[in-house]
Amino acid sequence: MTDHKEIEPAEIQAGLEAGRYQLIDVREPGEFADERIPGAILAPLSCFKPAHLPKSGDRAVVLHCKSGGRSARALDMCKAEGVEVAGHVKGGILGWKAAKLGTERAEDAPTGMTIQQAVMAMASFLVLVSIGLSVAFTPLWLILGGGVSAMLLQASFTGFCPASSVFAKLGFRPG
Repeated sequence: MTDHKEIEPAEIQAGLEAGRYQLIDVREPGEFADERIPGAILAPLSCFKPAHLPKSGDRAVVLHCKSGGRSARALDMCKAEGVEVAGHVKGGILGWKAAKLGTERAEDAPTGMTIQQAVMAMASFLVLVSIGLSVAFTPLWLILGGGVSAMLLQASFTGFCPASSVFAKLGFRPG
């Protein structure tokens, strides 16, 4: 694993106020829209290109994500392409909030589990149940796990997941 400089949130805050840092958020647009660190610029990891990072002048570039995993991957990408980055926020936006530093949050930002998260949780639970029941009673219970896997595979190819319709009707928020 590559060593990454983790910078404490309080140090980042001071650096942002003093104009020493340019903060880049590598989370996805929906996450950024819901809540963000003031002054951060969005550069989602899903389409991240180190060469396309905004020019920061004499400010050092610092990356952040939700907890540090995605920003660590972005740091690896920057290093591989020779793009200089000072480091990333220790603990991401979760660490930032744990340090009691402010964020900007949309008034109508949804809370709770997304439909995609609910489908993944349900599928994981059903597969675990099918394994448990097949060990305790009969291997025929593995058909349940196979059915869940088939549903997810079908959803990945067609873009439609029957379970997502159910969770949408239950009031889960779109992903």
